[in-house]
Amino acid sequence: MSDGNTIESVMDEVRRFPPPKEFSEQAHVKSLEQYQKMYEESVADPEAFWAKMASEELHWFARWNNVHSWDKDNAIIKWFEGGKLNVSYNCLD
Repeated sequence: MSDGNTIESVMDEVRRFPPPKEFSEQAHVKSLEQYQKMYEESVADPEAFWAKMASEELHWFARWNNVHSWDKDNAIIKWFEGGKLNVSYNCLD
């Protein structure tokens, strides 16, 4: 018998808890619809999506040459090769 207090019942959570309106208005991603649109763009064309995000959201001292390159045989992934930024500048500005 299940009384609803088992670990399995807790792991099957489907309720949604929308944030307060004031919080959403200040958020970078303001709605679930906006998030879903961004997700779809990122899956459809990851290189264009991440180039756009990097250009809009970060200050670069030198722009990158390639958004990403990867060598799946050696599990090597490189992002924004040739680009120069200062993480603390982006975090504090």
